[in-house]
Amino acid sequence: MNPSALLKTLLPAALLWLAGASTCAAYPEKSIRLVVPWPAGGGSDAVSRIIARHLQDRLKQQVVVDNKPGAAGNIGTEIVARAAPDGYTILLSSGPFSVNPSLFKTLPFDTVRDFAPITQLASSPTALVVLASAPVQGIAQFLQMSRDPAKPVVYASPGNGSAQHLAMELLRKKAGLFLVHVPYKGGAPALNDLLGGQVPMMISGYPEVSAHLKAGKLRALAVTTSNRLALLPQVPTLMELGLADSGTAGWTGLHAPAGTSSEVINRLNTEVAAILAQADVREQFGNLGLEIRRSSPAEFAAFVTQQMAHWREAVELSGARVD
Repeated sequence: MNPSALLKTLLPAALLWLAGASTCAAYPEKSIRLVVPWPAGGGSDAVSRIIARHLQDRLKQQVVVDNKPGAAGNIGTEIVARAAPDGYTILLSSGPFSVNPSLFKTLPFDTVRDFAPITQLASSPTALVVLASAPVQGIAQFLQMSRDPAKPVVYASPGNGSAQHLAMELLRKKAGLFLVHVPYKGGAPALNDLLGGQVPMMISGYPEVSAHLKAGKLRALAVTTSNRLALLPQVPTLMELGLADSGTAGWTGLHAPAGTSSEVINRLNTEVAAILAQADVREQFGNLGLEIRRSSPAEFAAFVTQQMAHWREAVELSGARVD
């Protein structure tokens, strides 16, 4: 091939590469929307605001937290699935992201095809809690109360299909309990009703209830992790009681719409990794009862795939369905 023909062949590819490099170097040029598919005030919301504040400082652009709750997280998740894949709309994903494909007959998006993983942020335990003034003193008393079919025990959760809901359904099935589930649109409104006495107990992500446990307003009966929590050493796990076959924990992470460039994904991953390494952020996460989980996009993709398989089995065992 003569030099002139070779130049004509290579020039378009070179221009495309330069355009991509220029776009990446310029990103971000405007504010970023971080969609949280849960109400303000819950654990996911708290995580999103910590990340948004530090990401804003690092990227020198506003990062706006946009709470879009409803439909077990599907409303906010669909917004991101339909957004332009340009890095300016990202999702604060969490447990239901990997649960809902098994729980719902149909979804308005494809969890695998419509999203690009950025990074996992943290994992969090789940606890079964009651008001400190409640007559239920421990898990044994709760189990005894819950075995009367004439008086099923009411419990609240952050929503249909949440990891908390499924953990409770597995407990109900394994222990032969009679329970009535009251789903909420997130952990914060469920907690408000628990504190107000509208519901007698709640299964919650630890971040939502940690402050009230420390203040003595709530009592934890059990946790769903494989091992006892350092923050709640006196509280048994469902596994050690023989009431669960495996430990479970909630998680949070970040996803972008499918088609977002790898340059943008890697830039966000790098910036968030630096944020999670900061001592003040580690302390804030620790105070919420969260364990930081930094990961590459590939590692996060593998984690979500594993979670989807785990919860598919849990949904089948529990018989839980939303529609």
